Amino acid sequence: MTSVEDRPPAPAADLPTRVRTAIRAAGLSQRELAGRIGMDPTALSKALRGTRRLRAREVAAIAKACGVSTVYLTEGTAPEPVLPPRNERDRAHPVAARERRDQILEAATVLIARRGYHNVRVSDIARSCGTSTATVHYHFPSKDAALHDALEHYAQRLRTRLREEFGRASSARDKLRRLIEVQLPLTGDDIDEWSLWIQFWNQAMLDPRLRPAQRRIYSGWYEVVVELLHECGAEGDLAPEADVEALADRFTAMVDGLAMQILAGSTSMGPDRMRSLLMGAFEPYLDLLG
Repeated sequence: MTSVEDRPPAPAADLPTRVRTAIRAAGLSQRELAGRIGMDPTALSKALRGTRRLRAREVAAIAKACGVSTVYLTEGTAPEPVLPPRNERDRAHPVAARERRDQILEAATVLIARRGYHNVRVSDIARSCGTSTATVHYHFPSKDAALHDALEHYAQRLRTRLREEFGRASSARDKLRRLIEVQLPLTGDDIDEWSLWIQFWNQAMLDPRLRPAQRRIYSGWYEVVVELLHECGAEGDLAPEADVEALADRFTAMVDGLAMQILAGSTSMGPDRMRSLLMGAFEPYLDLLG
């Protein structure tokens, strides 16, 4: 039976914002706070992005570490903590510019993915990560710059995840199965990633300045597929007559189209059906079920 202290607190739309405010008032970085309360930094980061709910005991620990009331964090009714002047705060508890930039980028990424590029203002990004619009503009001169770096952020996350998945694979064929699994929009983070990628495509159609970045990132993903198919061939799992580049073209086009159908809800397409269709794309050349 779940104890009271392990249950999630009542829903609070602004809980992440108030936690960020408390962190700033205490002069802590997110990593420092995670260390003080014994929480995984990644879990704390997800909670502050709104992709993970904080439990009551975690909220209580945060309140104690930051010197604020749990009532303030959960309800926002207690007095807001006083933020010291920026220069004084930074002298006493210096926060690396890179870490501050990452906090802003995380907030921008989630907001753009969930609200849509044109529905997010710089002030929304600032409010979400508990900083000023001037600070956001310092790190990202324009909203396009934030969108660009958000895509780079997700591209790096995809590369890291693939590296981890491939490291656990037993063969090239197993890597291909894992590659398909990584592309499925199964979790909230997966859906955010796909949403932002699709929005970047849309903006690139309207603004040619975004196309080089879009082309470079997409080419990197395409090369992963091509190299993996060549690896399958080297291990004797790919039929000799297979045209690797044509197969990669067909596969990547299917990935994009099927994921867009799921996110848009334009068909009855779902992750399980998407998985089956992607595996079926290789059936004439490679038995992924074997």
